[in-house]
Amino acid sequence: MNSKSPDAAPEPYLSVLQAARHLSVHPSTIRRWIDQGRLPAYRIGDKRLGLRPRDVARLVVPRLGRPPNRATDIEGEHSIDRTLNTEQSRGLAAFASLVRLRDKLASKTGPSGPESWRLLNRLRDERLDVLMNAVEE
Repeated sequence: MNSKSPDAAPEPYLSVLQAARHLSVHPSTIRRWIDQGRLPAYRIGDKRLGLRPRDVARLVVPRLGRPPNRATDIEGEHSIDRTLNTEQSRGLAAFASLVRLRDKLASKTGPSGPESWRLLNRLRDERLDVLMNAVEE
């Protein structure tokens, strides 16, 4: 026996665009959520996707407080984060090591070739000259 009354209308489906507008996101975000399995979608016909309003509404959840900020301490005063200083020191040391390596290679092999953008510009100009000469002939 069917528990639904014959007068009950089927739940209307939202299009991807309607759901995107409802949530104030781009339609590609809705499609990505569908692909990720975060949002169920239903095939309507050969090409159209339908989304149930209650499934779209489930994506809207309250935000529970802010995560703690690493740059502030418990009292809320700004303090220097030691991990950032450590990461910065490691990055600077790695960069200095790369500069030393570059200089060592340059002393063995001579100076490096032209930068790639200069080479590309030169090749483009040469090709343009060839094409212009062909048009003039």
